[in-house]
Amino acid sequence: MIQDIKPSQKLIVGLGSQHTYRSNIAPHTHNRAQLLYASEGAIRVYTADNVWIVPPQCALWIPAHIEHSVVSLSEVRLSTVLVEKNAANSLGNHCFIVRISKLLRELVLRFNQLDYLEFEPNLKESEIEKSLQLLIFHEIKQASSFPIVIPWPKNPRLIRICEELMEHPDNPKNLGAWADQIGTSSRTLIRLFQKETGLNYRTWVQQMHIALALGKLSRGESISRIAIALGYSNPSAFSAMFKKHLGEAPQHFRKE
Repeated sequence: MIQDIKPSQKLIVGLGSQHTYRSNIAPHTHNRAQLLYASEGAIRVYTADNVWIVPPQCALWIPAHIEHSVVSLSEVRLSTVLVEKNAANSLGNHCFIVRISKLLRELVLRFNQLDYLEFEPNLKESEIEKSLQLLIFHEIKQASSFPIVIPWPKNPRLIRICEELMEHPDNPKNLGAWADQIGTSSRTLIRLFQKETGLNYRTWVQQMHIALALGKLSRGESISRIAIALGYSNPSAFSAMFKKHLGEAPQHFRKE
C-alpha cells in the first residue's frame, strides 16, 4: 500500500496524526524520505530487515520507498516531516535512529501546525514556511544518530522467540530453554540467529535492551528499576553492558 500526500515541489511537507494504544499503521511506503517522530508516546517500527524501538527524544529516518509499518506502544501523536527525495539522498539509503534536539523538536512541531496551501498552485509559500523547511532539513543533517539496530528474522521460529522477548524483556531464557520450548536444538537456534540477524543471541538481546532502556531513561526511571525490568541481576551488570555498546554510562543519558 502506498501512503503519501499529493505531489509537491516543496523541500519538506508535514504529516501529523494521532493513534490509540496498540493501533497499527499497515505496511506502506512514501515517495519522499520521512523523519518519523512521535512527539507524544512511543512507537515500534518494522522494516523489511529490522525492528526499530524508537526512544523518546528520537525519531526514525526512513529513506524514500522503504516499506515500513508502525505499532503504537501508547497513545501516540506523530509529528513527522517528509523530505524531497533528491535532497534526502545526501543522508544515504538506510534507516537510522536520529537524536531530536530541542530546536529540531520545536521546528517540527511548529511546521506541523502551519495551514498548508498544498493544493493551491497559484499561491506562493510564505517566507516563514520556506525558512522552517530549510532549518528543519539543516537540523536533520546535523543531528547525531544512535547505533541501535535490531535485525528482525524471517524464520517463524525465531520470530516467535523475538516477539516474546520484546513483550517480556526480563525473560532470562537461554537458547537451550527456547530450543526445548519450540522443539529444536540449541545448535540449530545458534545457527539460525546468526544467519537471520547477523548477530548472536546474546548480542541481539542486548541491542533490544539498550533501545528499551533509552526510553526508560528519558522518562527518568532509576538505573536499578531499569535493570530489574530488563532481567539483570544488578544495576552494575546492566550499566556495564550499556556502556560497552554506547560508550557512555546510562546515567549520562538519564541526565540528558
